[in-house]
Amino acid sequence: MKATKRRQLIIDYLSNANRPISASYLAKHLSVSRQIIVGDIALLRAENHDILSTHRGYLLSPTKNSHAFLGKVVCSHQSLDTEKEMLLIVNQGGSILDVQVEHPIYGMLTAVLNIETREDVYHFIKEMKNSNATLLSSLTQGLHLHTISCASKNQFEEIKKSLAAAHLLWNEE
Repeated sequence: MKATKRRQLIIDYLSNANRPISASYLAKHLSVSRQIIVGDIALLRAENHDILSTHRGYLLSPTKNSHAFLGKVVCSHQSLDTEKEMLLIVNQGGSILDVQVEHPIYGMLTAVLNIETREDVYHFIKEMKNSNATLLSSLTQGLHLHTISCASKNQFEEIKKSLAAAHLLWNEE
């Protein structure tokens, strides 16, 4: 199979997926190595395809739904409270699109999360534990931002109230 056809098939897979697709899955189904897929993804990004990398695989950047509200929250907590924070958000219908921290040298660092369900939260926490990785917020003593997608501004405000009640929001006082 020619590389251009393979890259089109990758776009087709991602376009029809409702969940992230791993490079290993794509490699198996396209009969190439995982590294070839990683290279193809880089080339597709260079062609202006908005492909996101998540802890569960690749996905096309979601198109902005005109009915969805996007808001940012500034959180500050210890890593042990990460699961609690994420569950508070998704249990109220919010999706955690990313996490951001302000690094003194690199500036704003952003990692795509796309956490929408309790299952996504549990998978993320399990992967963090299994990999012995540290959260981005460890670079900023727990201070971080999340972009949250939800149905309305009112729903976003309710999510913020829950986070505040749980003492997970940044309080500059």
